[in-house]
Amino acid sequence: MNGQSRILTIFLELLEGKKLTKRSLMELYNKEGTTIRRDMAIIENVLEKNAEEKYLHEGVNYDSFEEYLKLNSLDRSEKGCYKLNGIEKRTSKVNFTDKELFVLLKVLIASRALEKDEMNVLFNKLFSMVENKKRMDYFFKNEQHYYTGVPKIDLVERLDSICEMILNRSMVEFEYTKNGETKTLRRSPNAIYFSDLYFYMLTTSQDGKDDEFLEDLNKFRINNIENLRIVKTNVKTEYKDRFEGGTLRKQTGFLCFLGKPITMVIEFNFDPVYVLDRFPESKIVSEKDGVYRIEMQVNDGYGIKMWLLSEGKMVKVISPKHMRDYIINDMTVALEYYGLAVRPKEE
Repeated sequence: MNGQSRILTIFLELLEGKKLTKRSLMELYNKEGTTIRRDMAIIENVLEKNAEEKYLHEGVNYDSFEEYLKLNSLDRSEKGCYKLNGIEKRTSKVNFTDKELFVLLKVLIASRALEKDEMNVLFNKLFSMVENKKRMDYFFKNEQHYYTGVPKIDLVERLDSICEMILNRSMVEFEYTKNGETKTLRRSPNAIYFSDLYFYMLTTSQDGKDDEFLEDLNKFRINNIENLRIVKTNVKTEYKDRFEGGTLRKQTGFLCFLGKPITMVIEFNFDPVYVLDRFPESKIVSEKDGVYRIEMQVNDGYGIKMWLLSEGKMVKVISPKHMRDYIINDMTVALEYYGLAVRPKEE
């Protein structure tokens, strides 16, 4: 290996965050200590010139050149050792630890948000960053093999297109099908939201109404949108109609349904953590004989109603009355399907 190749190889190892020792480099390349010191001087000189060029001409955000240079130089604080200063700052933007990648990959696979080929592309890009691939593969091989995405179409490019439409305040036109009925609609998208298997395009605030009539919808599953096209741009929208996804996620638990904010009180006959974890703005008001009275900041949309029904005998709605009445009526109808009738309790 010639001198240039040796210096480049050493530099690449430094960029990877490795701490090198003069002794190990002397043994690896069969060179004297003076040669290794000369190699390091060349690398230091290149780093300094590069830092000076960037500081003068690219306007990097540092108070002084000395401060910037320190982050772009060799660390010689440990005798006989070389390490590139600021390597954490250089690599933290692009590298994840295996622990972090494990979390990202688990959440990604569990979402079922993308068609299988698209998911594989994204999964494999993240997996390529894993250091201990054999260990990580043990936890994902089965899940990746049997993965079935909910969408049957590619979504990544479509999501990016809708992002541009939102940023350009576009009015769009598209065909949308719900319950077997298809209509051509015009809307001004203002947000993309993901919840429970689906990406949604929103065209109103989180306080809007989830209408059963197709022509009045303001929330659309993106995989159901067809022939999306721009009609015009720079459409004026009201600030009050902006969508706040963080607020909706706190209010509706897990299903993406819009609605007016309400305070709801329930009695829960099981471990209250299942309520407190799903609804972060809920609190235990009282407890008696294992029954917890919980006050919740939610909305009155269909999502919270579905959650209440899914909890069955573990939950009883105390207030507001219209939510309580909805649950009673829905359960009564469900019992009638089985030829059963609700008998009021005798006083």
